[in-house]
Amino acid sequence: MYTLYNVKNWGSLAPHMVLEELGIPYQSAWMTPEEVRSAAFRDVSPLGLIPAMRFDDGYVMVESAAIVAFLTATHPEAGLQPEAGTSEHAAYLSWLSFLSANLYAAIRLGLLPERFAETEDERGVVSQVGLRKADQLFDLIEKRLGREGPFVLGERLSAADFYLFMLACWARPSEAALRASCPNIARLSDAVRQRPKLKAVLDAHNVMQPKD
Repeated sequence: MYTLYNVKNWGSLAPHMVLEELGIPYQSAWMTPEEVRSAAFRDVSPLGLIPAMRFDDGYVMVESAAIVAFLTATHPEAGLQPEAGTSEHAAYLSWLSFLSANLYAAIRLGLLPERFAETEDERGVVSQVGLRKADQLFDLIEKRLGREGPFVLGERLSAADFYLFMLACWARPSEAALRASCPNIARLSDAVRQRPKLKAVLDAHNVMQPKD
């Protein structure tokens, strides 16, 4: 059994969705942002990162994309990733890394500039840069989905779509605004939202259906 350290609608959302979709035993250790910042949590995750996933042997894994990739590789029978060793699987891993290293990073700059700059003026600049970059990346993904979608890997839904869904929920000025400008991302998000196994997870994270 895995233990997922979880904060509502933080980076633990995508791994939580994958765990629920896989239907494997796990428990969710719900935390507040204040608990994540505490010294006690550093004993679990030395960098104070969410998500963190503890194994039965005590090992703790961090980084949302890595956790998603690990879970889908460990349970290939669920079909949330292409067969390992294929070019499709390589594309899946590339997309997870791209979304994490680029879009997730840009959104963090935009929403959490205090982590990257000290003065108010610097934070304003950092936030603007991050949100502008996020908009550019969403636009790139939107065009790619239009050419090769409806999902990140084409006709096949994968956990990479869960990851993109999570990031789309954080779009600014709102998810509804992103949906209006990116209908292909909106269709992908709707397909993820409609999966029956995910309803409880989305409710637990207070991820509401946006009003378009």
